[in-house]
Amino acid sequence: MKNFKINRFIDHSKQIRDGDVFVSETGNRIFIEEAIQNGAKAILTEYFIPDCSVPQIILPTDMHLLKERISYMTYEMYGKYIKTIGITGTNGKTTVASFIGQLLMQQQKKVCVIGTLGVFINGQKLDGQFRSNTTLPFYDFIQVVKSCFEQKVEYIVLEASSQGLLDNRLGVYPIDLGVFLNIGKDHLEFHGGMVPYKKSKELLVTLSKQLVINDDDEWCQSIAERTILPVIRFGEKYTNDVIYQKVDYSTEMVLYKFWVRDKEVHLKMKNSGYYNGMNIAAAIACLSAFDIPFDEIKALMLPKGRLEQIPNSKGVEVLIDYAHTPDALEACLSTITSYAKKDIYVVFGCGGNRDRQKRKGMGEVATKYVTKAIITSDNPRDERPEDIITEIVSGVDPSKVMIEPDRKKAIELALQTAQKGDVILIAGKGHEQEQIAHGLVVPFSDHEVVRNYFEEVGGLITKNDPVA
Repeated sequence: MKNFKINRFIDHSKQIRDGDVFVSETGNRIFIEEAIQNGAKAILTEYFIPDCSVPQIILPTDMHLLKERISYMTYEMYGKYIKTIGITGTNGKTTVASFIGQLLMQQQKKVCVIGTLGVFINGQKLDGQFRSNTTLPFYDFIQVVKSCFEQKVEYIVLEASSQGLLDNRLGVYPIDLGVFLNIGKDHLEFHGGMVPYKKSKELLVTLSKQLVINDDDEWCQSIAERTILPVIRFGEKYTNDVIYQKVDYSTEMVLYKFWVRDKEVHLKMKNSGYYNGMNIAAAIACLSAFDIPFDEIKALMLPKGRLEQIPNSKGVEVLIDYAHTPDALEACLSTITSYAKKDIYVVFGCGGNRDRQKRKGMGEVATKYVTKAIITSDNPRDERPEDIITEIVSGVDPSKVMIEPDRKKAIELALQTAQKGDVILIAGKGHEQEQIAHGLVVPFSDHEVVRNYFEEVGGLITKNDPVA
């Protein structure tokens, strides 16, 4: 075989461009043929492929070894010039990643943020180039690192999900700063329980050079106690490196206060609750770990689908949030309760084919805080929405519950029922643009349902309005 230049290693046949090498980990002939049609110059595989029309690079061994080699090569060629921050935890990864990105940009740093919402460089999304996983597949991540080097990015901030870490999506790529936020109940059926779920997240320690941990979370504390790595701690204790001071949450605007290395730091922004104060503390701790000085912090924006307010002329506060665990839902509702003057409504469901044990907890949390909980579908997948709803409402106060399996109708019911001054939280899907049900993936957006209601039913938003 003649020598030839390899552009990229890619493991997704639809992403192949002319000159790429297709990494076939399964040996699936359909994907191999599609890759060749898209311009693959060679196939890298563990198995010999008969009648293959392009050269084969056969590695009859564990493909993880290849990832290790590529990880080190990528780091030596590109990554060592860029500081990388990896964030894990059950709740808050997307928000903390966004806050770190914003704080770095306030200090005139060029930053790439990778996570649930996509890949962004200095706030501009790179559309259509990478897959939509919270933690990018390995070969996508390697391409992002190379692209960041070419664009002179100084910091990469990425969400490290439990599944992404378990699937080895980061390979053995060195992480300058590993951030541990919290632990709660999520994805337990996938992992097989809390112990393997925690172990999956703790894989981030093995990649990291230094840690930032939430000293108010027992699991995070245990990680700090077991590691030999340098640790930066944040939380309410006065012994922490970044101290979050309690504030008055009874007003719409709040002043968040922090102590960073004996220096008081203030940040005024819309009330987003105690938990987002802790998320800000985590972001500040990351800058502190890199000795990045800052004299002031400008107001931060919550990412899309995180306590995102949808404007309207009815005088109802409509909030959309991704909260899909009991802890996350309680964080949102306790925040709303702290300042709400009138009734509170919540619309939510639970996903099908996973995490059945959190359903009852979601129902209990919702009815603890709200005037009325409207229970509906999330992504029911292969389960009957009615069966999921039955598990959510088991044991809760029935006088606080309304049931509407159709999510669009449920949201509209809340909008119809609420009066001026009331608050509606639509939880569970946040930024998502699809709903998965009965084996189908159909377009669906909580944002669009709300905006269409006010435009077409309420007559309160016109198509000339910039928010329509």
